[in-house]
Amino acid sequence: MKNNLIAIIVLLGLLLANPFSVSARTSTGLVVDKQNNANEAVVTFAELGFRETNLVSPFDSTRVLFSIPPNWRLIPGGEVQLDYEVTLTGADAGKIGTEQNPYGGSLSVTFNDQLVGNIPLKELGSHTMRFQLPPTALTSVRRDGRHQLIITLSAQFSCIYDIRAIVAIKPTSTFKLPFEVSSPELDLSRLPGPFYLRNSLLPDRTLLVVPDNPDVEGLQAALNVMAGFGSMVGDDFDFGLATAGELTEDDLASSNLIFVGRPDEIDLLGGIEFPLAVENKQFVNLPAESATDGVVEMAISPWNGDKVVLLVSGNSAEGVTKAAQAVSSGRILVYENPALAYVADVQLLSETLPVIEDFTLQNLGYTTETLSGVGENSVQYLFNVSKEQLDAKDATIDLLYYHSGLLNYGFSSFTVELNNQVIASTPFSKESEQLTTLQLKIPPGLLRFGENRLAVIARMLAETSCDVSGFSDPWLTISDQSKFHLPASADTDVNAPWLLDLKFYPTLFLTHSDLGDVAFVLPRSSPANWKIAGQVAYSLGKAAIPLISNLESVYADDVPQKVRDENSLIIIGKSSTLPFLSEINDQLPAPFDFTDDTASERQMQIIYRIPEGVSVGYLELLNSPYNTEKPILVVAGNSDEGLIKAGDALRQTEIDNQLAGVFAVTNGTQIATGKTSSLSSIVGTLVPADQAIVTTPIPSPIPSSSRNPNAFVPPAWLLPLLAVSGIAILLIIGFVGTSALSKKRATTPSGISTDNKLNNGSHANSEDNEKRRS
Repeated sequence: MKNNLIAIIVLLGLLLANPFSVSARTSTGLVVDKQNNANEAVVTFAELGFRETNLVSPFDSTRVLFSIPPNWRLIPGGEVQLDYEVTLTGADAGKIGTEQNPYGGSLSVTFNDQLVGNIPLKELGSHTMRFQLPPTALTSVRRDGRHQLIITLSAQFSCIYDIRAIVAIKPTSTFKLPFEVSSPELDLSRLPGPFYLRNSLLPDRTLLVVPDNPDVEGLQAALNVMAGFGSMVGDDFDFGLATAGELTEDDLASSNLIFVGRPDEIDLLGGIEFPLAVENKQFVNLPAESATDGVVEMAISPWNGDKVVLLVSGNSAEGVTKAAQAVSSGRILVYENPALAYVADVQLLSETLPVIEDFTLQNLGYTTETLSGVGENSVQYLFNVSKEQLDAKDATIDLLYYHSGLLNYGFSSFTVELNNQVIASTPFSKESEQLTTLQLKIPPGLLRFGENRLAVIARMLAETSCDVSGFSDPWLTISDQSKFHLPASADTDVNAPWLLDLKFYPTLFLTHSDLGDVAFVLPRSSPANWKIAGQVAYSLGKAAIPLISNLESVYADDVPQKVRDENSLIIIGKSSTLPFLSEINDQLPAPFDFTDDTASERQMQIIYRIPEGVSVGYLELLNSPYNTEKPILVVAGNSDEGLIKAGDALRQTEIDNQLAGVFAVTNGTQIATGKTSSLSSIVGTLVPADQAIVTTPIPSPIPSSSRNPNAFVPPAWLLPLLAVSGIAILLIIGFVGTSALSKKRATTPSGISTDNKLNNGSHANSEDNEKRRS
């Protein structure tokens, strides 16, 4: 609070001192100054997610990453202000003079791999230095387009004297970035940009737009685009779904837009200058050979020249579907025009895959991979699994690796993940410098039908060696002879149902790598429900990371038998809008009253009547009566507001960890859960009781005739004994706690903490997970 007050005072002082300067602060804290018709952004390291980081001698480094908006271009005149503090420890630290720097320690600062400044470590204490960013350093050198500042400490005096230098890089450090505004680049090959930019200086908003009355294939295409962006981005951002008729002037002007549908379904397309123009609700000059193709194209938004419009379309429902699946892959091949692509066909995951029990990374087409550099680096491998191999009890992976001897073995290790679940973590050691085999047993239930992902994530810190004559970066090598053993299961019931429990969401619905066995059941003419389905599809894509999303959607008044028999179902809507729900209502943990959209806990002894005006959301799980190997999830509410709360409960990390059981009720901030065997109402734990209806108690399994009618009377000595025992227990706990605290204080080392070294992946030379899909 104190720092915020100081920042406000300083900002007011600057404004008063310069009446010709106008500043606008965005919702993220970025200050954009406009003076003499020039644009200039001022942003602190903290606003970019940087935390205070200690660089420790003799050698250490850290970095800061950011993306600029797609319509910005950095121009000369920028600078970086570095706030830092120098401290020394060790027996020889007192011999350092303040007038000179006899030991040669320094900080070097590079921006986009070009040196912009060098700071001799002459004095202790807090300091501020400013460096100009040279014009030649204003172009990103990274594949993802982000700009990168690296700060490196070199203090070899720690190799000669008993001195440890600690340089704290402060998050109050700032960038001043002059820029000019131009049109955003239109390039389909750079998805998810410009709709999402990692570490962006400015937040952005994207709306996916569907027709007002989409056919079920068009709505399905929209859900697959949502899932694809969830897979590409892997994080939450301002991305929603709306119908064309709902768009306001503010929506059009403030958002990037993704239109999904045929040109005859959305009137707004005619005013957009697409490479393949749309006039009179049809494509102009569409090549004859592309009549059934999917069409994917980009254009500058006519409502805001700083925004971009993406069209996912085709002349038919089949074309729209192909275009949506291509976009969901995040890999659009472009040729002469990077803003236009035709999709002739999409090869989806086959219904059957061959059983290959033993293979190597080399058999999969991968070569031996070396990860190098201080910090976090990762590599991913894709392999296919058939249905017969999903429940193999003896499935293993033999990971062959070796590494440099320059690692700090106290703080360096690597983790192995299978489909985003950690299956092993191991430290590096002197012995593993030679070729080492790490055998990994695959836990049951982790493999998916189709594509599976194996990730190796190394966290490497270099040994503080003073020998800089050779190769100094630590490295880890993964051999292409690493082996997979995935035997076919002898159990014929390879698709045995999961134990039904909401805490297993979304894993319950991730049995196919492309989400191809998941179908949404939605009401017609209900945009509010479609929006929730879009957010759920996005979260499923984020969890499954499908190469191509293949979700299905159907309307609740027309659910084909094939969908019932073959798919896991996610049913979204108020019960009164879902005709299909009446078929399975009696089998739900809490059946619905279709007259008021409430779920009845009729199996419980006390049932609470929800007061009028109180909105709650419901989540219910059951095994599908059409295929017991598939789950059904019902997302409902007693009102539109309650339905939104139910959808949020599946996505918001603040409350989704409260999910459990087969029936849950949420008021938006809390979740109450219950199982089918529960005797007490869970509704009554979240909403005020308007009226409690006591029903006939569930019969006891013990016949009443066999019970003792006399009430139990505790003996007179019981209460005093309990009181004395309680006091004794409290005394013991207090003694143990005091002893442990004293021991901790006596043994706590005075060394430097390394918790902040990686700084959210911002350590220099580290490679964060730039691409979630290899």
